[in-house]
Amino acid sequence: MREAGVRISICGVPKTIDNDIPLIDRSFGFNTSVQESIKFIDSAKTEALSAENGIGIIRLMGRYCGFIAVHAALASRDVNICLIPEVYF
Repeated sequence: MREAGVRISICGVPKTIDNDIPLIDRSFGFNTSVQESIKFIDSAKTEALSAENGIGIIRLMGRYCGFIAVHAALASRDVNICLIPEVYF
């Protein structure tokens, strides 16, 4: 572009569903991933209720943070414990 003498501006938009990019409120696909995670949580609850003293465990994706897990846990209201990598357990 520079050799052709074209003046152009380039803006990069990072694509991640983790919502872990500083200064960005919501990343592409974050809301969808939370909604799909809630479906998995509901399925795990149904599975756990079908057995005596049943436990449902779900592991959600994320690079270095637990934004999807935390938002899905709060939205579903069926989660008793939510472990995320930033908090030592």
